[in-house]
Amino acid sequence: MFELATVKLSLPEDPRYLDMSYAEQGPLPEEMRNLDQLSEKDRKLALEFYQSLASDFRYNEYLRGCLNCGVCTSSCPAAKFYDFGPREMIQYMMRGEYDKIYEFTNEKVWACVQCYTCSMRCPFNNEIAGLIMLLREYAVKFGLESAKQILAPYRRILLTVLTTGNQVTPDMIQPETFADWGPQALEESKNMDVYRKAIPVDLMQRTDIGWHASLQTAVELMTIMIEAGVIESLKNIDKDLYDMIIDIYEERKQFLEEIKEKYQKGELNEEELPDSWLDL
Repeated sequence: MFELATVKLSLPEDPRYLDMSYAEQGPLPEEMRNLDQLSEKDRKLALEFYQSLASDFRYNEYLRGCLNCGVCTSSCPAAKFYDFGPREMIQYMMRGEYDKIYEFTNEKVWACVQCYTCSMRCPFNNEIAGLIMLLREYAVKFGLESAKQILAPYRRILLTVLTTGNQVTPDMIQPETFADWGPQALEESKNMDVYRKAIPVDLMQRTDIGWHASLQTAVELMTIMIEAGVIESLKNIDKDLYDMIIDIYEERKQFLEEIKEKYQKGELNEEELPDSWLDL
């Protein structure tokens, strides 16, 4: 007769920690982690980052538990090409390893393509893709280096979206950017003005903007972005871009208020108006 060995597990109060792959449940002690590899400044920032993240109501709503089954990572397209896995992130979160979460955010979180396959297939119904978006959001709020690097190439697009509501402008279509278009890209770039002016809708006849909304619409759009905190979040990522957007907003808002005031007094002279509010 063989006697089966029994292991007595010390179960944590939070059942989400329960993972039969580990004899010791709950967060690992500091000496078993890599906190000593972080500088004092990064260690403090990592803890502050995790505390802010964990205090967000979405964190506990999205994180429900982990069976360590690996379904999320096995179905992740990014995991096939990068050193990235949703299960790794979930395990760090479940075990409260704020240093690992900090490193994951700085080195890997941007590899996700947001296909939501992990969320759909998780047997524990974790909102994994939502947690990844949460990490990215807080990376921007904290001005982490990874967020600065990943958003740097999109500076012009961010400026265009936040000031006009358009993501891409026609004059962005250049042969060197769209080499796979072949001769068509060269033809399009040379005659873009002609092609755009041929569009019957006058709001789309410019090349420096996808469509030309009114000044009031533009100001309302930027006001929403400011009130929602979107513009403020850029301050730690790109201070120059933040200042540029705020300056544009203040100038347009003031000009719109002056137009409204003159209109109400019957003093508005249309000849004083610029050809386009985009010139502001």
